[in-house]
Parts: sequence; structure tokens; C-alpha cells
Amino acid sequence: MKDKVIYKSNSFSINVFIFFLGFIFFSLAIWLTFTSLKNHQDDNSRIVVYVIDFIFLIGSLGSLFYFLKTQIIKVTENYLILSYQFLPFSRKILINQIKGFKQKSKPVKYSKGLFDKAETVHTIFETFIILKNNEKIRTYSLTDFEFYEVRKLVEKIKRGIGHFDVEK
Repeated sequence: MKDKVIYKSNSFSINVFIFFLGFIFFSLAIWLTFTSLKNHQDDNSRIVVYVIDFIFLIGSLGSLFYFLKTQIIKVTENYLILSYQFLPFSRKILINQIKGFKQKSKPVKYSKGLFDKAETVHTIFETFIILKNNEKIRTYSLTDFEFYEVRKLVEKIKRGIGHFDVEK
């Protein structure tokens, strides 16, 4: 029997969008540089294009990797489920096995120049789910608001407080 989902985290964030655009950009750059070989047939040009394409390939595969690693957290009456949005893998954790949660914020800073003051442009939230056997599961799928909602919901389920109406 499939458990009814009480809460599901929002999977779209600016990070997912950036990784998707990165994959598209690097793939397009590989195609453009590779098709430029038709105009230049000497060996030196070929080596330069192959080196540039290799660098773009690393960027493209890195962006694709992080795009596919996007996680979703679902909470049911018995489980907290960590699943990947685009891959068929998931991990079920019994609510009773969860000891607690911890979240760290990591600001992403950007500086316009060498001597300019760095400004925070985005904040990444690293969330740890701490199990009773002291195993820590790290995820980046919760914002600060979602973190408090999931933590509060899991604590309510563990204490048996409340009635959860779930849409079918």
C-alpha cells in the first residue's frame, strides 16, 4: 500500500534553473566550436578546438550531474522520503528513526572586481537529517522556510499530535 503524502518540498529553485542553463550553454558551445572545424583544417586549429571542447564537456557534464541530483523531500505518516526529481532512486526513513534536523546557511558571494566588497547574491541551505544511529544525511533540497515546516511536521507526527487531512 502506498502512503499518502502529507508534505512535498518545492523542487524548483534558482540552482536547478542555473544548472539546466549551464548544461544547455556548454552543449551549445561544444556544438559551435566543433562545427567550426569545417572552416579550419590545419592540425593546430584542431588541437585547440579539441581542448576547448573538452573543457566545455566537463562544464556540461557537471551541470547535468547537479541538475539530475535535484532532490525532493516527501513526508508521510510513517516515512520521510528523499527522492530525486529526475532519477528513479529514493530513500525511505522511518519517522521514528529521526533524531533531529540541522541546517546551515552558506552565502554565495560575488565581487565585481579584485578590490570591491563581495556582496551576497544567493544563499544555499545545507540540511542534515540526523538519525538515531548518529548517521547524518545531507541534502540541499530545503529552503529555510521548508526546513522549519518539515521539522515541525515530523515532530508533530512523532508526538502523535494533530489530524492530517490528505487530498486523494
